[in-house]
Amino acid sequence: MMLENNYYFFKKAIPIEACEKILKACRTRITKKAKVSTHKISSVRNCKVGWVQEPWIYDIINPFIHTANKNAGWNFQWDWNETSQFTIYNKSHYYGWHTDQHPNPFEDPNQKFKGKIRKLSLTLQLTDKSKYKGGDFQFRWIDPHKKDLIEVKTVKDAKDMGTIIIFPSFMWHQVMPITKGRRESLVNWSIGEPFK
Repeated sequence: MMLENNYYFFKKAIPIEACEKILKACRTRITKKAKVSTHKISSVRNCKVGWVQEPWIYDIINPFIHTANKNAGWNFQWDWNETSQFTIYNKSHYYGWHTDQHPNPFEDPNQKFKGKIRKLSLTLQLTDKSKYKGGDFQFRWIDPHKKDLIEVKTVKDAKDMGTIIIFPSFMWHQVMPITKGRRESLVNWSIGEPFK
């Protein structure tokens, strides 16, 4: 699929007070070492995650998902959000190159999930950029107009607290290793019917 926009970016979109409220809710959740699929694979991912499903958080993020989906020109059909992931990256933590989309639609018997796929991914930065170093958010895609074909793009200004990045879930992306401090973020996936 050729995209005019590979991601959409809202700098400092969520006020600090709202970010702190989200952080307070997230920090009450039990966090565990993150897994990739069903196995712990530290060569791909090393961080901690917890899960949060507060309706008021979706009230905050969903308007941004709708706006990005329209303004980026994707116009993907989607109708539900998964449980949000609270992610903690301490020093030396990272998440290497990956996509958020699974190879097959969900087999979950819940009708809100059954037969659907991840369409749009969202990352909300919850840590002030002065509190950590490293942890750059990067994308990778094929650019037929470039000699090397593979382009790696670091999202500049993505470290500002309250910043939102939204992108198609099939896009390759990574979080570079944290070299100092701690980075906390909220991740969410919007799901819908498979592409036809």
